Amino acid sequence: SMADQDTDASVQLVDKGKDEQFKKPDLKKDLPSIFLLTILYMLQGLPIGIAVSLIGILKEKGASFSQISTFMLCSWPFSLKILWAPIVDSVYSSKFGRRKTWLVPIQFLIAAGLFFTSEHIHEWLQKLEMVKLTTLMFFMYFLAATQDIATDGWALTMLEAKGWASVCNTVGQSLGVMIASTGYFLLSSHNIIELPGFLQLCSLCFLVITTLVAIFIKERPTNGKDDSKSTSEDTNADMWKVYAQMMQVTWLPNVRELLAVLFTWKMGFSCTDSALYLKFQEIGFSKESVTYMKTLMSPLELLVPIIVSHHISGNRPLDLAMWSYIPRLFLGLISCGLIFFAPKEITTGFTVATMIFMVAHSVLSSAMFTSQMAFFARVSDPAIGGSYMTLLNTFGNLGYLWTTMASTRLVDMLTSKSEDDEVLVDGFYATSLLCSFLGFAWFFMMRKKVEKLQQSPLSAWRVNPAGRYAVKSDTSL
Repeated sequence: SMADQDTDASVQLVDKGKDEQFKKPDLKKDLPSIFLLTILYMLQGLPIGIAVSLIGILKEKGASFSQISTFMLCSWPFSLKILWAPIVDSVYSSKFGRRKTWLVPIQFLIAAGLFFTSEHIHEWLQKLEMVKLTTLMFFMYFLAATQDIATDGWALTMLEAKGWASVCNTVGQSLGVMIASTGYFLLSSHNIIELPGFLQLCSLCFLVITTLVAIFIKERPTNGKDDSKSTSEDTNADMWKVYAQMMQVTWLPNVRELLAVLFTWKMGFSCTDSALYLKFQEIGFSKESVTYMKTLMSPLELLVPIIVSHHISGNRPLDLAMWSYIPRLFLGLISCGLIFFAPKEITTGFTVATMIFMVAHSVLSSAMFTSQMAFFARVSDPAIGGSYMTLLNTFGNLGYLWTTMASTRLVDMLTSKSEDDEVLVDGFYATSLLCSFLGFAWFFMMRKKVEKLQQSPLSAWRVNPAGRYAVKSDTSL
């Protein structure tokens, strides 16, 4: 067994990495899988987009930055999903399919949750019932996060061209978010559909697509073996063994360094990402106007991952993220000027300037996210792919979540108002400058560490079955 041949296992891991490097994948063969994964990631994006819509509605109804920061707690499941990812990876029905075991019931539950939400959403929004709204959306995020674990794991065994996993993720999730946020606001502004009806439509979408997947989609055998004929020792790995493997993965030197990068590298953009669009509403743009501008950005968010795919399909996918880092920091400084010099009445020229800013922001943020996901797909071990990808995604999400929540609250803390509620000191500017300073400091302190991580061999990211680190070869991949 591999457990008795530690040296051979380590060498095989490196050799396998070399084979993957030089073997040209058959993209035409992957097209049906790419389409399916994009649809699954699109479904995942719908609850996220609904939460984005609710933030805009809450702001319009008078919610403070601190209240919105509280609502943002609903996205915590994406930063906690590593706790139950090994269960999703190891507990399943071989006859039904390793990933479908979780995808199908979870997506049916999301459909039910959306329908329940449609019955109560108007009342909760009118009364600003933040606890109820946050609790319900927390549950919806929990389901979407679980679906993400299964989909990430499926992508690793479904595709020959691993780099396209990040493209499917970015395009699909962006499309889902766009439909549930931009799409809803556009329909609502023309009195075509109200929020309860839109939620019911999304529920129906989940029901139809999930039923089709359950009936017509069959999973490929894992690692060349038929799951239905494999023993529990072969494919239905013991849940506690997967947890033990994940603990070992976490203690790999490379993984610990990567987690430190993911936890901190979004500090520089956190104010722009969390508060800027809310500031647009404050200075005079209606949420419909912001929605129209976001609509024009949506094609970019879908096209950027495809356009940059050749930059991330090799062995240095994080180069794209580092190239985008400094320009994205400068956008944070530019946003301060954009808000400060905003006219009392929104003009055509200012609207054009805002749209140019949004184009640059969308391109850079999409490029960085796609670059990050491509690196995750490259280094993750397919044997525990769902949990490995989830571990990395968890810290990526956590790095975004804590920084955006902190900066949103900081805007309120640094804002000073008079007794008649007139703003005397706007905390947005101080928060933006602080975030930009931290971002520049991070870049110059951590860029060598990122370079080191990219140059590491795939064996440095693996734990062999005996539980010892598979780092015996220094061959750079």
